[in-house]
Amino acid sequence: MKNGEIFYIDFKGNRGSEINSTHLGIIFTMPKVKNMLFCIPLTSPKEKHFKNKEAFNNRNYNELKYQNLIYIDETDSIALLDQIRTISVLRLKQSYNIVLNYKNINLITTKVIKYISNILKNN
Repeated sequence: MKNGEIFYIDFKGNRGSEINSTHLGIIFTMPKVKNMLFCIPLTSPKEKHFKNKEAFNNRNYNELKYQNLIYIDETDSIALLDQIRTISVLRLKQSYNIVLNYKNINLITTKVIKYISNILKNN
């Protein structure tokens, strides 16, 4: 397992609005924590994720509707920062055989830090 690697992940056992079923997710190892991973779930792009239909059709990542979304071009997916969670390695089904490039890992890292900082500042 590598940081930024994409896996099929079993998210069954959700509550309320938590992501459910099997979805792709980006995983990151957690230093000094065995058998647990930091995960950012992915979902298929939908028109509701973009500011307008043209942006959706063109997958214009600069026209995403919300700050908690990141378009991942390697998988044509949307990373859901509002669904970030830790997971057991037992939830991993199989690798998607893609590891995000350095540029996308940096983009995700920057957005996650900003997203979590905003949550902590507002509470």
